[in-house]
Amino acid sequence: MAVFVPPGEGHIDVEVGEYQVFPGAQPQDAAVEETPKTKLLLPLLLCVALLCVLQAVLNISLRLSLSQPAAGEQISCPEGWLMFGSSCYFFSTQRRSWDGGRRDCEKRGADLVIIDSRQEQAFLTGFSPAAWVGMTDREREGTWVWVDGTPVNRQSLLWAPGQPDDSLGGEDCGDLRTMTLFLGLNDFNCIVSQQWICEKSLTEL
Repeated sequence: MAVFVPPGEGHIDVEVGEYQVFPGAQPQDAAVEETPKTKLLLPLLLCVALLCVLQAVLNISLRLSLSQPAAGEQISCPEGWLMFGSSCYFFSTQRRSWDGGRRDCEKRGADLVIIDSRQEQAFLTGFSPAAWVGMTDREREGTWVWVDGTPVNRQSLLWAPGQPDDSLGGEDCGDLRTMTLFLGLNDFNCIVSQQWICEKSLTEL
């Protein structure tokens, strides 16, 4: 209801009507209505975040428990050997022929290393400029086999540039090279004296 008193007049006119509701007044009401929803949404988001953190912790704990031997079953490599995956490796400091290196490995209850993957090869690389590994093509030229009789998968490993090349017709033993511009597996004369790498499985300890 609105009351108007015009100036200079002695009577009062009264007009009765409905107020117009302007849109500008509604955001306040809407904000008041959404406040309870916001209060409920915040704890819910915190709970989801907490669950994500707990899940990450559980995943890490599970991986650690699977990668660690059970209590009382700790396995380690012999002194002077290095562990990678499920194997122990011995890097010689002496120099011998391929056969001489292999005999030394056998005395240690091992054999010349068999490289199964690029990851293992990367681990072995860099300990010496050249070291004998357990592969040869003595039985059949060009057919490389490991000391356990399994064929060498030439495509899955890194060979030095241009190798194997059977230079001068007498390179029947394999070594691992770490040289500038000459990195990877290589065929070499078996009688040359150089270092070697032995490998034994952790299950054989």
